[in-house]
Amino acid sequence: MGSRVLALDTILSATFCFVDRWTPALSRNHSRDLLRFLILRLYDQSRGQLLNAQLTLAQGTLARKLGLSRQWVGELLARLQEAGWVEYYAPVLPDGMRASSIFRIGGQLKRLLVMLLKSKRRKTPAKSDVNKRWQFSPSQEEKRQQQIRKQETTPPKPELLARIPLLRQWM
Repeated sequence: MGSRVLALDTILSATFCFVDRWTPALSRNHSRDLLRFLILRLYDQSRGQLLNAQLTLAQGTLARKLGLSRQWVGELLARLQEAGWVEYYAPVLPDGMRASSIFRIGGQLKRLLVMLLKSKRRKTPAKSDVNKRWQFSPSQEEKRQQQIRKQETTPPKPELLARIPLLRQWM
C-alpha cells in the first residue's frame, strides 16, 4: 500500500457512498454525521494516516459538537461499531467510572481505505505541488520546538550586548 495519503474529500465521499451500499440502516439517521465527525478528527489527529489513527474523546463532547443527546450518541456509536465502521472502548477508572472513549477505524472503513489505495484510476495533478509536505496544525511538541528555534535565531537585545562586551565581539 505504501505511505500514500488519501485526500480527505475522497475518503468522505467514498464513505458516504459505501455506507449506503454496505449498511443501508445507517443512512437514515445521525450515524453518518457522527461517522463524518469521527473521520475528520481521526484524519487530523493522525495527519492523514487513518489506518493507524487513534482518538480519545468523551461521548459528551461528541454529543455537544453534534447537537445530540449523550445517550443517542452512545446508541449511534454502538450501531457504527456493530456495522464495523468504527471501533471504540472506554477504559474503566480505579473509582469505577469510565474514562473518555478511545476511537479507531473499524473493519469496514479499513476495507474502504484499502480499496481506495489500490484503485488504479488516480488523478494526476496538472502541475506538481510546490510543497509536498502536508500542512496540519502543529502539535504541542512542534510548537515548543519552533519557539526554541525562533529564540535561537533572534539576535540578543542591545541592552544585553552593552552589558557583555565579549558577546558583541564574538557576534
